[in-house]
Amino acid sequence: MGYERRLFTQQTDQLLDVLNRQRHDWLNHVQVLLGYLHLNRTEQGEAHLKRIAQMAMQESMVARLNSSLLSVFFLTFNALNKDMLLEVDVCNHVDLTRIALDEKHLFQLVSEILCTANDHVDQSGYEPANMQVTLSTGESGVHFRFDLAGGLCASGLEELEKLIRKSEQSTVEVTEWIHTEKEWVLDLVVPFA
Repeated sequence: MGYERRLFTQQTDQLLDVLNRQRHDWLNHVQVLLGYLHLNRTEQGEAHLKRIAQMAMQESMVARLNSSLLSVFFLTFNALNKDMLLEVDVCNHVDLTRIALDEKHLFQLVSEILCTANDHVDQSGYEPANMQVTLSTGESGVHFRFDLAGGLCASGLEELEKLIRKSEQSTVEVTEWIHTEKEWVLDLVVPFA
């Protein structure tokens, strides 16, 4: 019973961290809007409101990937990790139930790529690294594009290379892979079932 209680407490603490981060982010947006209203800058306020609506639309599309594991991972990543900012862009309706890789293996692949990059990102920059993940549906499957703005240490490049080589042994196709210390881009296609 002690282990279950500790696990529950840990999960509760993580959930509170996520909720606090999301509340903080939304309050920042409200304060920016109030500032624009106070300064009578309605055009800038309207533009900021449109950006907020676009962000909410993207979060909604992430939540509708039909993979609860990946959706929750994407939506909570920034609240639980501080070294790398994750931005997820879903370009069109993406249904992950249609792909050949099952949910567990897809989650394992994507989360390992992102967590490895997060663990090995170069921290010497002024701002945290930024990983843009773009999901789109193509003719043959779902494209996952990872584009890191920021550097990786040599050990991170090695770890990620092992992960990519391992993924190439499954049904996943690597269509682009740039991996230097200054640039890291990976495009994967997971075929339809």
